[in-house]
Amino acid sequence: MEPQDTFHDFTRIVESNYQRVYNVIFRMIEDREEAEDLTQDTFVNAHRAFDGFRHESQVYTWLYRIAVNLTKNRLDRRRRRRVTEGPSLDEPVEVEDDELSRQVEDWRLAPERSSENTELERVLAEEVSRLRDEYKEVVILRDYEGLSYEEIAIVVGCSIQAVKSRLFRARTVLRKALSEYLGAEP
Repeated sequence: MEPQDTFHDFTRIVESNYQRVYNVIFRMIEDREEAEDLTQDTFVNAHRAFDGFRHESQVYTWLYRIAVNLTKNRLDRRRRRRVTEGPSLDEPVEVEDDELSRQVEDWRLAPERSSENTELERVLAEEVSRLRDEYKEVVILRDYEGLSYEEIAIVVGCSIQAVKSRLFRARTVLRKALSEYLGAEP
């Protein structure tokens, strides 16, 4: 294959997958600038490895795996930095058996600023962001991005059964959290 053909193939890959990759990263990291940086890093890494891509999986599954790994590394660095910097006023305060509400009120969910549907979407997104990383990534890949169990297993590097188990546990946590918000039984 000619170098120019490879360039055009990769350009098409970027054009057709950029927004989906960005969405996955943004949902995991919840910061637009970092999501943009990580999306760029994903495609830079993918371009470097493109000649070695064996097409054993679909291109977007391969890209998601790169994106998820880069995002996990960034989240790990964030956590380590938080330990050395001290707590944020926006973070929940943990106590023995429970959690206190935010010390600084979050006005993003004020009823006068959004419709009930938008508010529910935000609450759901907030609850998804609170999930453990291994739960969060399967929820994002399955429910937001529509990947199959097989594709998710490839992206996160585990068995299909582990994907299903993580997804079940994540949805159970979300159901419980949202039942209080919606006034329904868990």
